[in-house]
Amino acid sequence: MPTVLAGLARLDPERIRHVASPLIELGCALHVLAEPRHHGRTEWADQVKTAMPAVLRTDLATWAWTVRAVRARFFATSPATGLPSFPDELAVLRSRPPADLAAELVRPLRGQPLGSRSTDLVAVRRWALSRGRPVAELVEALLTSPAEPVAQFLDFLEACWRGWFGEIWESSRDQLAARGRQDRDLAVRGGLSVMLPGLDGSIEVRDADSIVVQKVQNKRIDLAERSLLLVPSNFIAPHLFLGEVPGEPLTVIYPVGGRGSAVPTAQVIRHRLEALAVADRLQVCRAVASEPRTAGEIAALWNLNATQVTRHLRALTRVGLVTAERHGRFVAYRLDEQAVRNLGTDLLDLVMR
Repeated sequence: MPTVLAGLARLDPERIRHVASPLIELGCALHVLAEPRHHGRTEWADQVKTAMPAVLRTDLATWAWTVRAVRARFFATSPATGLPSFPDELAVLRSRPPADLAAELVRPLRGQPLGSRSTDLVAVRRWALSRGRPVAELVEALLTSPAEPVAQFLDFLEACWRGWFGEIWESSRDQLAARGRQDRDLAVRGGLSVMLPGLDGSIEVRDADSIVVQKVQNKRIDLAERSLLLVPSNFIAPHLFLGEVPGEPLTVIYPVGGRGSAVPTAQVIRHRLEALAVADRLQVCRAVASEPRTAGEIAALWNLNATQVTRHLRALTRVGLVTAERHGRFVAYRLDEQAVRNLGTDLLDLVMR
């Protein structure tokens, strides 16, 4: 279930642009503050929150639901190129009708495509209530009298800029702008199939005209008739964000730190989990965890059927959880500890007991 980006060879280089957007980066930073453990930045988040005034910490908790996995349009794309300023981006938001911004803010609750104008108010109210009464009341205000809560949200963004994010941005904006410019230039010179795989370990070339992004999202995006917006970020890792906004370029928000390790496909992970779900497979894994063993030895020591043990070992080898090595007429099997660890430390701890 990967995401395929097609039409790379047919995308006019003039339709590739980059931006170092403080508003998009602030959205990424707010997402990290809401979920710091997943990003491995708990210490940083604690320091930022501790230095905040109490009222700003309260506002951060109040609006955290708007910057989780699903984001408002203004956190996912930008009309600018290069290095816009935060005051200018905020002024654009303040100039927009409050109802429009309110519709974008409730997007995480309505389950519609990014940029969609359609809003299922019943669903929005239901999922808002599932997040607690304060969120439900705030969402109700956004739906019925948006001017005040939208103004409060924009004031919250400005307070974040003045209180902590402005300093972070000043120290990183040139780096982000330079990285975006470098990647855009590489795409123009060498092509997207050369540049895009260098952005993140989840991106692989499929053929001359398409790449595969290993995300748990089965879709195909044709770039031949649209544009591409490159947005490097210091806060997006470990994610790679693909933002589809109707009428806008496909936005790729990617870690500025570089490609990182390769990401396994969803199919590989699923096959490994399915292999381990069969009865006696964990016992077989335990048998080959500490030293190489043959199927016959495992069957004898664990009182298992030899034919079934051979089938288990072949299945585990096929999905890459066990390795096999021939010694004369014997085949010895051993657990691939790193492959099991990658599935989860709880699983490895159990097998190694």
